[in-house]
Amino acid sequence: MQLNDQIKRILKILIFAFLCAEMQTTYTHSEVAKKRRIGSSASAAPYQASIRLLDQELDYFGKGHICSGALVAPSVVLTVAQCVYDQDNMRFYHPAELRVVLGSTQRFSPTAHGQVLGVTHVHKPPKQLSLAILMLEQDVSAHLTRIQPIALSVNTAQLEMTSEPWHISSWGLAGEDGHEVHELLRLCVKRSPCGQQLCVKYDEQAYELDAGAPLTTANQLLGLRSQSSVFVDVASHVDWIRSQIGDGSNQNSSIWGILGLLAFTLYVIKCSCKRLNV
Repeated sequence: MQLNDQIKRILKILIFAFLCAEMQTTYTHSEVAKKRRIGSSASAAPYQASIRLLDQELDYFGKGHICSGALVAPSVVLTVAQCVYDQDNMRFYHPAELRVVLGSTQRFSPTAHGQVLGVTHVHKPPKQLSLAILMLEQDVSAHLTRIQPIALSVNTAQLEMTSEPWHISSWGLAGEDGHEVHELLRLCVKRSPCGQQLCVKYDEQAYELDAGAPLTTANQLLGLRSQSSVFVDVASHVDWIRSQIGDGSNQNSSIWGILGLLAFTLYVIKCSCKRLNV
């Protein structure tokens, strides 16, 4: 009995030490953010979206996070095309495999203000474009102050001439060890000329930001991060985005959701028939 008690006591100490280490990681990220003058309030980025894989989210909240994105209409989230493509299986994710979390700065902790929404349709971009559109299962209420769409930039060149600061909001990895960032970062960045692309300067050694991280200024969405400090210019996609989303409400989303569900059902039946024939 004494041996069992000793083992239980050791296990309790190990569990307590593990929890303390996790708390210290979160605290360290907060301290780093303060030192670098990075804000983290929900109102600072009410358009921020966390795009997640449902099967991984079933393990624990936050595990399925794969990318960031931006809410641009009541039921429309923009991200980069690479976020909705499964590299392992060489295919685009089915909408039913995705979830979108809005209204929370915490990656691993659900909050009372956050919303978890399903995706009814994914608009894949033409070859010359690099963004993808996620249609949500329902509209986000206009009365929610912590969740608000951001306007699309239509003229990046004009915004580059203003004195308004540019910001990136993202989770991702921090430090040399690549610790997962728990609380949303908001970095003030400098513009960097790079030809036809949209580029910025920030401390890339301190943070590896999410793909799809929004780049904003003056309450307008300039771009979404594709790689390193390069961002996809939203203004070059505006015509395509508007042609796909209509008025940006759930009415458009529901139609695509029904069609997508029918197509997926037919696909499952077809696969089942092939297996039976074999």
